Amino acid sequence: MTSRYGQLANFSLKITDLGLMLLALAMAIVVNYAPSDKPGVPAYALDFLSTRVKVGNALLCGLLLIIWYIAFELQGLYRSHRLATFGDEFKEIARAILIASVSLFMVAEVGGWNTITLSTTGVVAGIAIVLIGGTRLLVRLNLRRLRLGGHNIKKLLLVGNGPRAEWLATQVAERSDLGYRLVGYVDEERRFKNRALTSVPWLGHFEDLRRVIAEEVVDEVFITLPIKSQYSRIEEAITILEEQGIMVHLFSDVFPHRLARSRAWEFEGAPLVSLQSAPSLSWRTEAKRVIDFVGSLLLLMLCLPLFLLVAIGIKFDSAGPILFVQERMGYNKRRFRMIKFRTMTVDAEARMEELEHLNEKDGPVFKISADPRMTRVGRILRKLSIDELPQLVNVLLGDMSLVGPRPLPMRDVLGLNVAWQKRRFSVKPGLTCLWQVSGRSNLSFEEWMQLDLEYIDRWSLTLDCKILLRTIPAILTAEGAT
Repeated sequence: MTSRYGQLANFSLKITDLGLMLLALAMAIVVNYAPSDKPGVPAYALDFLSTRVKVGNALLCGLLLIIWYIAFELQGLYRSHRLATFGDEFKEIARAILIASVSLFMVAEVGGWNTITLSTTGVVAGIAIVLIGGTRLLVRLNLRRLRLGGHNIKKLLLVGNGPRAEWLATQVAERSDLGYRLVGYVDEERRFKNRALTSVPWLGHFEDLRRVIAEEVVDEVFITLPIKSQYSRIEEAITILEEQGIMVHLFSDVFPHRLARSRAWEFEGAPLVSLQSAPSLSWRTEAKRVIDFVGSLLLLMLCLPLFLLVAIGIKFDSAGPILFVQERMGYNKRRFRMIKFRTMTVDAEARMEELEHLNEKDGPVFKISADPRMTRVGRILRKLSIDELPQLVNVLLGDMSLVGPRPLPMRDVLGLNVAWQKRRFSVKPGLTCLWQVSGRSNLSFEEWMQLDLEYIDRWSLTLDCKILLRTIPAILTAEGAT
């Protein structure tokens, strides 16, 4: 998916799958054991539940749900199936349900659930395949409708313009249901022979690839260069793209890559290898989103009295709005409007150029320890990082995460001239990060960027928890705050 709504849809799909498995179990028990007369069915259901709602059974049910979720995750049910056929997706569903059914039988044996026999398990599997398979088919048809209407679109760049590139461009042009929009292609010359493809933009030579991905929003890249004659260029392209966390598809064997994880699969019979150096979609990333949503919602409710006091302080201290809203660059270089409490005078941005000579930081960042634009209340808010708390709204909306690289202003983004630093845009920006708990303004710009990439490469839920716990003393001691 290409937005926070896509992430919510993916999470909803997981909840739906587990719910349908439980529904299949209930239906199988009713089919096998409920009395044939209609009034007896609900009575049997209530009696069945009342005799089995025990702590031990509840714990086993919880374990069963976890096992089902892991089985579905490992079978790839929550990966993108944008380029896969429904037949391939259905095979994954069938394998996942088979594993889930076997686990149901094993848990039933441990719990002494006499109603869950081998035949009952078979009925559960059959019903679940129909329910989940049917749901996925409806989801696929709905996504097809959305993509045909111009929604759920991913931006695609081609590297190469040979026969394979023409074939792929034709597929994308003819099949709107795939949900791709061609940004253009990069190669040494304009030479698409197919007249129907003359509208596909030529964005420059191969040497312009860094510039193109810096200037354009690119979600995925297909490399279609011939392997025998262009091996070195393909390897260079992979290096450039994996540095920035952009997913790469290859019509070829796997090439050497230091950071990206690969996955081999097929698209319309053509072998593909997809490389991704950013954290891939998994139960961990979904858990991170749940933590972000619940955590930001709870913190916003807890901070409401503080927000009221801060708003009053800002209004009494200086003229101007309470909040400062600025455009920042987020996930996959998509821009969003970040919210902060205003800590400077209203003309702060207009005065930046005249104060440029006072900048104390290296790189594109603008920092002045004794910034004359800062208000009295603003200095306190900055010192305690209270000015950042309204970004919890950005976290709630999905533009940011609780933990991730700090979002840079557009001025600083335009000053990033080293390719590897831009891989920070391959994950969501965060409210706090390794830089925040490692000295902040005491660190050089390059150290800051290196910490961001270290976070991406080492990312785990445990690391997020450690950073969140370290953020509290970092704020209280105001280490590196300016």
